[in-house]
Amino acid sequence: MIDTVRNAAQNLFRKPDAEEGSNAAKLQEFRQRQALRSRELKLAQKQERLQRRASQLQPA
Repeated sequence: MIDTVRNAAQNLFRKPDAEEGSNAAKLQEFRQRQALRSRELKLAQKQERLQRRASQLQPA
């Protein structure tokens, strides 16, 4: 019972597999690039927030 619920929940958040056909590889590559770009953007935004926070805490 628990495994069934866990599998259903994991399926909700899993990335869809690339479709069959000539553009499937292109689509999968595009999704990988988008995921990488998203991770890089999140990291850059986090670093910017931390730098801003650190500069605000330092007395002028």
